[in-house]
Amino acid sequence: MEHDAERMEHDSDRVGEHIDEARKEWEAKEQDPSVPGAQPDEDEEQEPVAGAESDEELLDEEGGP
Repeated sequence: MEHDAERMEHDSDRVGEHIDEARKEWEAKEQDPSVPGAQPDEDEEQEPVAGAESDEELLDEEGGP
């Protein structure tokens, strides 16, 4: 069981790294006007995406990743 817990923790860390990389990549694309669809339309209101702007401290307190 301890081995399984260590493996799951490692996998969780790896997934977290992939999420961070994807977020940084997307933020860079949002700044690049040559990437079609990456910039929001100025006329449209931006709707929040669940988890996109999460507060890490809040997640830690709640036992999240």
